[in-house]
Amino acid sequence: MIAITITGLILVTLVTRIIEFRLFMKKLSKVCHKYDWKYVNKHPMCLLDMIKDKKNYYVNSEWSAYNFIFLKGPNPRSMFLSFKRLTIESQYNKTVVDRLKEYEVI
Repeated sequence: MIAITITGLILVTLVTRIIEFRLFMKKLSKVCHKYDWKYVNKHPMCLLDMIKDKKNYYVNSEWSAYNFIFLKGPNPRSMFLSFKRLTIESQYNKTVVDRLKEYEVI
């Protein structure tokens, strides 16, 4: 009986973390999209990078939030398994947070 209860609690915790993680990643993607367009509005020459390579512009563009959040940020697996809350402020360092706040996306 105790083993079933413990297994149930672990499964509930795991399912909750999966849902929380998916919602966090969706929010993070929206923040990156918003940041990139606000950055392009302020620096129009970056639009050429986006137009030149529509699907993978963020790989070579250091200014892109997708680059410094997803490619150079923490590993998603380590974020999922960590005991930290899934917020931008707790998962990323101060420079990333300040950079996002500069364009008022968070």
